[in-house]
Amino acid sequence: MAVDDLWTTADIAHRLSISAHRARGLCDRDDFPMPIHSVGHFVLWRARDIEAWLAQGRPDL
Repeated sequence: MAVDDLWTTADIAHRLSISAHRARGLCDRDDFPMPIHSVGHFVLWRARDIEAWLAQGRPDL
């Protein structure tokens, strides 16, 4: 993972080994990192933000 990698919900799903549907629900949680950008219908998060969120304690998936 590069410092500036950007992830979609599909990338998040792959990283967490969950379905894309479940990843979209997870991304809607209040405690989930805010996306930094959207391109068309793609919403993008910084990979490092997601990894930091995971390091705080793996959420109920």
